[in-house]
Amino acid sequence: MGKVDTVMRGAADILSAGLADEISAGGDALFNPVFGTGNDGDSFSERYDRNLAEQRDIDRSDAKDRFAYRLGGQLAGGVGSGVALAKGGLSLAANAAQSGKGWMARLLGGAADGGIAMAAHGFGSGEDGARNRVWNAARNVPTGMALGTVGEGVATGLGNLAGRVFRGSSEVAPGANLAANVAEAQQFGIPLSRAQATRSVPQANIENQLRSQGAMQGFDDAQRRAVGQSVDDVQSRLANGAPAISGQAAPYDDVASSLRRKRDALKAASQDAYEASVNNPNVLVDGEAVRSLPDFIRGKLDADNILIDPMYHTGAARALRFVNDYLARLPTAAKSSDSATPMLSGPAGEVKSVDAQLRWIENLRAGLRKNFPPVGQDAPGLKAISSAIDDWTDDVFERGLVSGSDDVLQKLKTARSKWSEYKGMSEPRSKIGNRLNPRYEAQARVRSIMDKDMSPEEIGKILWGTSVASPKASAHMTALELRKVLGPDSPQWNAIRQSFWLRATRAGDQEMNPSQIAKNLHGFLKGDGKGVADVLFSEAERKMMTAYSNVMRVLSPAKAGLNGSNTANRLMPTLRKYASGIMGALSAGGALYGGLGPLEASGVGAIATTSLRGLSGLANASRASAAVRMPVPANSSGVGGAVLRGGALPMLVDQNKGKVSVFKRP
Repeated sequence: MGKVDTVMRGAADILSAGLADEISAGGDALFNPVFGTGNDGDSFSERYDRNLAEQRDIDRSDAKDRFAYRLGGQLAGGVGSGVALAKGGLSLAANAAQSGKGWMARLLGGAADGGIAMAAHGFGSGEDGARNRVWNAARNVPTGMALGTVGEGVATGLGNLAGRVFRGSSEVAPGANLAANVAEAQQFGIPLSRAQATRSVPQANIENQLRSQGAMQGFDDAQRRAVGQSVDDVQSRLANGAPAISGQAAPYDDVASSLRRKRDALKAASQDAYEASVNNPNVLVDGEAVRSLPDFIRGKLDADNILIDPMYHTGAARALRFVNDYLARLPTAAKSSDSATPMLSGPAGEVKSVDAQLRWIENLRAGLRKNFPPVGQDAPGLKAISSAIDDWTDDVFERGLVSGSDDVLQKLKTARSKWSEYKGMSEPRSKIGNRLNPRYEAQARVRSIMDKDMSPEEIGKILWGTSVASPKASAHMTALELRKVLGPDSPQWNAIRQSFWLRATRAGDQEMNPSQIAKNLHGFLKGDGKGVADVLFSEAERKMMTAYSNVMRVLSPAKAGLNGSNTANRLMPTLRKYASGIMGALSAGGALYGGLGPLEASGVGAIATTSLRGLSGLANASRASAAVRMPVPANSSGVGGAVLRGGALPMLVDQNKGKVSVFKRP
């Protein structure tokens, strides 16, 4: 038991900062009256002094007779206390290492830790009063600081070297957010390598070397499959339960026919509703408004810069006279507020302060269509006259100049609204009334794909252009128009939304490379395509696509880490082979020079060559494993520096009583 006791006493000496002998002596003195521990005495002080003298005699004996065992215990105590402090967050150097601080912070923390440890041991091992203890503590501080600085420096250097050789670079590019990069990639099921997560150029070079040797082939294949799957997964999310389309042009197989059906349905619905209500004799239009119709038409012609010359536009000129003559022949009808007797305030046939039945205006419109078809040189003028009558009708409805029952008026307004929508699809106009039509280009583009026989690919190009990142200038209004016409919940609109995602991420049936996907999505979401993206996708969907763009950017190597030719990486295995051979030859030569025979020297060279190659292979495998399993490099635990500081502490302590032997008190 003597050797074991020596080891335990050595460990206790360091763990207690030199106070183990005093603690043991005090405990024995305290419990002696009860348990008979330690030496007897009349007082606690007498028992304590006798016990302390005995403990110190044992320490001196152990240091002399069982030095190795005592030193082993002290080493165990020093290392154990250092590791415990590092693990418990009580070591400044370990805290700096665990938080990823640089060399200077770790060295300063090591100096502080060493100074505190040596000062504590000096204070605990001091004798002859508090003054001596304080002196011992003060004189130990410089030695402890030097010990802590050297120990932390050695641990940091060796740790960085081992990490570089076996785990790769732990550098993180300025501005890189590791946690965000990894979290966003995990959101889409895409694994990241360390170079991708950290954006570190040195780590990118290491991974390029590993790829040139095929060490990361499995990871790269898995990542490509994950990217392909993520494209499909995001498409499914955007589809919101609808079937996923097969390709970029797939929506436009049905869009043109859907638009035609919508156009024809609007026309039929508006005509049916209008005809059912307009024939009601109780639906009347203000007489003053009717009397102003010829002037309204001429004002529209002037606003549109359409000149009707009776010499050259005989058809249009006759149409204007037809309007005047028709209005002059209109019968009169009393207002509902007047008596049933017709009220004529002017010559017979003049419409003035007397309401006209709306069906008479519709008969005028029908007569114009029948008698004056828009053909030849009269076509622009005749279309403008017809359009002006439409605008006048809309105007009198908007101004409340049409009277009738609420139910009938509501039906008429609905019919007019559908008719306006139909005309916007079939005959879009650049101006509506005296105002420019902001939807004109979009409406004209919609009409174009309805009226012409085009392939789905051609329809997509006409609507949006060829680039998803830089669509046509009018693409925003086109998107608004299509959403309005097709309906935001329609299968056709859903398919168009999906097509934009595929345009940004796929080239045909294959996924684009990550850098191109990132470029496309950035331009679409933040650049020229932002207006279209805001119409097509909700804010939550745009945030998801932005996160996906960030992941694709992370998958693309930093420019400084690109290696187009890869020549150096391809030569690296050959260079390593030659280096191993050279080291083997040098080892054999050294062995031969040292006195070994030729055969033995050759064996030494072969062992050296094989060892170096094995170490190189182990390092490559370890770095490849760390690159894919630990995309976020783990910070040092700081335990290495703690071990060196704690292990060196007993070496500096005088073994006969724990006093530091570097300085002597004057």
